[in-house]
Amino acid sequence: MLVVRSLAHGVGRPWSLRTAVLAGVGGALGIGTVALLGLLSGAPLLIAPMGSTCMMLFGAPQAPFAQPRNVLGGHLICTVVGLVAVSMLGAAPWAIGVAVGFAMAVMGLTRSFHPPAGGDTVLVMLVQPSWLFLFAPVLLGCVVLLGIALLFHNAHTRGSYPVLEGGPEPHRVVAPGG
Repeated sequence: MLVVRSLAHGVGRPWSLRTAVLAGVGGALGIGTVALLGLLSGAPLLIAPMGSTCMMLFGAPQAPFAQPRNVLGGHLICTVVGLVAVSMLGAAPWAIGVAVGFAMAVMGLTRSFHPPAGGDTVLVMLVQPSWLFLFAPVLLGCVVLLGIALLFHNAHTRGSYPVLEGGPEPHRVVAPGG
């Protein structure tokens, strides 16, 4: 019953038209740039988890999960865990579950939790790529997306991304003397 009510009512407020347009433009620029660079370089840079990361970077840039440490750390941790796990355990369903659970724990312990990165672990376990996968598409894709996010957000709202711990809240106007 609770699930049905949450489907009917949702949570949060709808975005303003400006927010929706900016998020859409940013997301298109982010993924489009990664895809174009992959095409031009011949390196497969676009993987499904990057689409989810893009959603966070441009749809919820102030969220803890969308901060550079979380994006980069989460993707690298999940990829390394997947590469090690598939080499030690194979790709049985139980091994994929163990790897994803372990990756979640490591991300949490390192303050690098980034939910989309869990897809990296699953992808690595299923595809079984070489260790080069860690650099391209994962590291390079993250760096490109983070660079686009940094330029994009700060172009329309200076100082808005990334959110620095202990710093002023982004998009907040502080009255003189307060």
